Amino acid sequence: MLIDFSGDISKSIYENNVHHILQKLIYLLETFFLMFETIPYQRPLVIGTGGGNDIVSAALVAYDLQFAGRKPDLAGICSPGAVHFYAGERERPVNHVTNNVSRIIPAKTPVPIGFIDGMLPALCTQYGLESKIYNLSGRYGTGHLIEAVEELVTQNNYDGIIGVDVGGDILARGEKDPTILSPLMDFTTLYMLQHSTLPATLVELGLQTDGELRPKGCAEIIQELQPITKEIDPFHPAVDFFRKLYDGVSVIRKGHTGEMTLKTFSATDDILETYRFTLQVHQKKWQSWFPITLEAKYFRKAFFIDPKNMERPHAMAYRELLEHCLKSKLIVDTRNEMDILYAWHDNICVWLGLVTPQIDGKMRQEILQHGLCTLPLHADVALLWKGDGKFSHFLCQSSVGDFIVVGDSKKNVEEIQHHVEELLETNS
Repeated sequence: MLIDFSGDISKSIYENNVHHILQKLIYLLETFFLMFETIPYQRPLVIGTGGGNDIVSAALVAYDLQFAGRKPDLAGICSPGAVHFYAGERERPVNHVTNNVSRIIPAKTPVPIGFIDGMLPALCTQYGLESKIYNLSGRYGTGHLIEAVEELVTQNNYDGIIGVDVGGDILARGEKDPTILSPLMDFTTLYMLQHSTLPATLVELGLQTDGELRPKGCAEIIQELQPITKEIDPFHPAVDFFRKLYDGVSVIRKGHTGEMTLKTFSATDDILETYRFTLQVHQKKWQSWFPITLEAKYFRKAFFIDPKNMERPHAMAYRELLEHCLKSKLIVDTRNEMDILYAWHDNICVWLGLVTPQIDGKMRQEILQHGLCTLPLHADVALLWKGDGKFSHFLCQSSVGDFIVVGDSKKNVEEIQHHVEELLETNS
């Protein structure tokens, strides 16, 4: 025997060696089960950075972490174009998700709309994810959101935050990427990640599958950010969990992004697709179609990025949702989640008739005329691009920067004009 283990010192060396070997074995076993082994956190909050499919994809990451023995919780972001209710209570910066949730388009005559997040607690339990689920809201400004998330971090002892985006809209660079469709939720999350006291990781899945970034932009962004890249195993149990979860929520919302992400798990060649986005004024809808190329070089890839090193103009502090919407429009006029929906200031309901330039001609005219003709039924004033003021038949009008406020009441028009002016002139 080379070493006598009867002595205290020798015994201590032996125990330390065994402990070291066991730790290495645990690490090797864990990384064997874990697709996202570059994530170091044991007790993370995993946040779907945008709407729709992002929280379902965040659940994929959470399941993968749980599969390897971690203890993640799951969160999503409330849409700024809707008002959400949890067990009958209006949304707060942090909300615990149960099956008793709902949301509305907040016109003077509200419109109920589908909300998949209320299905997630039951579906996640059914398919084996044991996480608590939260929704985070920017309705009260980024300051209140960050403060509430920090309280949640302390309450649940999280050691890191993971943002999960699908498609790539959170990577958009302002004017360089004018084809994004839903920047407000993603960039609220990015700003929160950047200002969290915890370490944070951004995971990008299904690059291009949301139809918002174009091939040239994707190539430039990957070159700029130099992310760590990992292969996704399409036969991993976490991918099977994602499939089941997506099928479950499709009863309410069959998102194109999720469908295409699943296709890219098995496809080997570029995919040419036609995508659409929907515009809705109260209960009337229009659809716009556009071609998309999904490049095979991004299929089954996960990109890991340090969000605190990303500089993106849309990721800004704001005091209320309308401020974020308008300042984002002035960076680059893309479609966003509040287009042609409604916002409130005190007791005044504002129709945001800010139609993106991607919509022109007859459809643009139809949307604006319908919104303005039905305005007295659903809102008090309309906020338009100044160039679209020609569609207004209202006598009361007041310009503010690139926008114009119109309506029946001079008092309401002037109050919203002053409020918009204040939002645009001051820094949050």
